[in-house]
Amino acid sequence: MSHGADARRDGGADARRDDGADAPEAADPFRRLLATADSELAGTLRDGLRLLARALDQTALLRPDDPGAEAFTQVRGALHDMLGEGVPAPPPVPAAGHAVAGPPAGAAPPPDPVAELLDGFHADRAVREHLGDARRQADPARAWVAFNCALLRLPGPAAQAWRGRAARAVPAVPGAPVAPGAPVALPALDQEEDLLLPRHDLGIRGIRTVVGAAPLPEVAGALAPLPAADPAGPALAALASQALAVAGIDPEALYFESLTPRPRPLADPSALADYTRELLTRLRAYAAAVPEGPPRALEALIALDEALCSVAHLPPATDPGSWWNGLAARSHELVFTLAGGLGGRARVREPARRFRDVRDLTEDDVPMVSRTHPGRVVRCLRLYAEIDGVARRGRVIYGVDR
Repeated sequence: MSHGADARRDGGADARRDDGADAPEAADPFRRLLATADSELAGTLRDGLRLLARALDQTALLRPDDPGAEAFTQVRGALHDMLGEGVPAPPPVPAAGHAVAGPPAGAAPPPDPVAELLDGFHADRAVREHLGDARRQADPARAWVAFNCALLRLPGPAAQAWRGRAARAVPAVPGAPVAPGAPVALPALDQEEDLLLPRHDLGIRGIRTVVGAAPLPEVAGALAPLPAADPAGPALAALASQALAVAGIDPEALYFESLTPRPRPLADPSALADYTRELLTRLRAYAAAVPEGPPRALEALIALDEALCSVAHLPPATDPGSWWNGLAARSHELVFTLAGGLGGRARVREPARRFRDVRDLTEDDVPMVSRTHPGRVVRCLRLYAEIDGVARRGRVIYGVDR
């Protein structure tokens, strides 16, 4: 705005708008770019601001006692105002003054059900077979989040059993409201389930998949051009929202980026930003490819499937019933369904079983030291495909014995 520019020249930091209100001049260039129609730069800025807002919310969830919490409330509102979106309910902060009284002097401290739960979890032989030597976080909030994320790598029945024990171990908050904050709702696929159990005593709301819930705003924005009749749209919105939400909190999650020799920890903000950007880019590419016809849509969907499957762990989840493998299976299923509609023009295959049998179908593969899976494919990162006679190699993680 010209009068804002004149004011900056004349009055510097004391400049005010014509109506006398303080001028948020530092935000004006951001608002002008965001308001620019058909601008790819504006879209990139919007995605970046949404990622920043989510990262700040996650930090507030994990560190409710952070000294910047009060100032963050205003920053949060300003970010969402700049984006032109409604401000979602903030992560709850435990109410002050409700500390639990300690035991009488000289008395033994009462048992901590959550500490006993985590002790048992990390000592359990079956758990260690799936997770390896998983690190135990010292901070209670981070330990709780890490435990819940670890459950997503276990076989379904085992994860449900531990989740039930965890729900019974969670302490009540004396004097706190009955429901200090509903879990963050993400769109469900087939069934509703908890991805992160709440810990209201630590200010953790939890994350739950809910039928009919809205996808993350950045996911909805990336898929906005997709025709409403596209059958894969709802599933892609759910898969992408769940993958981004869990990748953003899982301390053990790794990004197996294409052409990168080593996976990058998603706990590194730069890696999480790169993964988010890549996934959103491939969502947009799929939405743009659908009107161009099934062969082009299949190419874009295979690339999108790779992005969804490029978040994994060392060791990766190997049981077909784990949440992570379920997410990959549903993503693969969308590709197989679209390829099936092309008849003889397309062939898609998941490189699996013995690595030596599929190595001619793959490239840029990732070796992983494994005593239990030497010579075996342990995760498919990219499907093998032939479309109109053109072959596109897959990519896998495979076990080696040294």
